[in-house]
Amino acid sequence: MSTHEKGTSLGDLVEQGARLRIVVVLVEPKDPRNIGAVARAMSNLSVTDLRLVEPEPFDLVMAKGVACWGAHLLDNHQTFHSLSEAVSDAHEVVGFASDSSSHRMSQRILEDWVGTVDFQQERTVALVFGSEERGLRREHFPVCQNLIRIPSAGENPSYNLAQSVLLALYSLRRCSHTGIGDDIKDLPTSGQLEQFTQMVLRTAEDVGFLNENSPRHIEDLLVNMTRRGRLSTRELKIMTGLFGMIHRKLKP
Repeated sequence: MSTHEKGTSLGDLVEQGARLRIVVVLVEPKDPRNIGAVARAMSNLSVTDLRLVEPEPFDLVMAKGVACWGAHLLDNHQTFHSLSEAVSDAHEVVGFASDSSSHRMSQRILEDWVGTVDFQQERTVALVFGSEERGLRREHFPVCQNLIRIPSAGENPSYNLAQSVLLALYSLRRCSHTGIGDDIKDLPTSGQLEQFTQMVLRTAEDVGFLNENSPRHIEDLLVNMTRRGRLSTRELKIMTGLFGMIHRKLKP
């Protein structure tokens, strides 16, 4: 069952209707596990266009084992002989590199660049990542309109390939969506919560948990716990029924 069919769940990114098309380009990737992990990250964030530039021969089965639900991206990936060919249809090419001190081309921080992206403009943006060993080489820089660094500790500035892709895609998707979905749609009313609170307090008194010697803050904590809980109406009915049965069983 797809997310659309089952409805929005807690933590789902809610689509805003962005028209931006994102493609991920891996230049000379070598490790099938990294390629598979990139496919998984793309699948997590609804990006489906994976392009490989001069990849070394890799074990597709191993890559799919890492990709999990993103395995179909590996079946549909495209292979190119050059970076220029791979990004020929892109309106903006964004390269990711870690060490800004050795680059003659100026870099931007990921968050700063994402803040300039117009997600309502119909265009294609290619995110380009270099090989696991060398990253993007100088010869690749002229193809890129922007060179991006993902902030990191100075003593260890290089992220794993799949980590870099995941961080970049998440930053873009987080800004292009209206927010985070929540599967609690049938929230109970204040009156229903109050009824449940009183039932919990009566049961606590019946079992002796609350008595004349109990500190006042214990009762206050019980009230706060029952009032602020993120229960749906259905869940509240079940809990109310449970405590109601306990209360009746305790009565002589």
